[in-house]
Amino acid sequence: MFEGIFLEKASLEKVTSFIKTICSTSEFDLVDIENSNTSNSAKFVIFIDKDGGITLDDCVNFNQLINEAGGLDDLIDSSYTLEVSSPGPKRPLKVLSDYVRFKGRKVKIKLLSPDVLSSKKVFVGTVEDVIGDKISINDSGKIFDIKFGNILKANLNL
Repeated sequence: MFEGIFLEKASLEKVTSFIKTICSTSEFDLVDIENSNTSNSAKFVIFIDKDGGITLDDCVNFNQLINEAGGLDDLIDSSYTLEVSSPGPKRPLKVLSDYVRFKGRKVKIKLLSPDVLSSKKVFVGTVEDVIGDKISINDSGKIFDIKFGNILKANLNL
């Protein structure tokens, strides 16, 4: 789910776990972590969300929660920069609970393999329901049931 090209997988998993722990004791949800390199250090962008959306003050507050928790420096072997950000209006949908949360909202979903009934790989429509691991989406007046495991990428779509 969280991709890191430049940090060892085990280290990125530790950073992700650290951030998830902070989220579990706050009002924030972890959406994603991006990891990249600058000329001489690693860069982390942590995307957070909460009910009602994210403000600049929320990003500052979450950064403060990270600092207060301490220990992030022990998980990263090199110098690094840390940025906390909103996922923006085209927020990625990463976990099944995202579809439940955004039921009734318009989304764009790209599939790994084409839908059996329609042969489509891209759907744009409203999330109608989530039952088990299937997301029902209304695309152009037709309801399609999409298995969560067949989703390559999905975002809110304004």
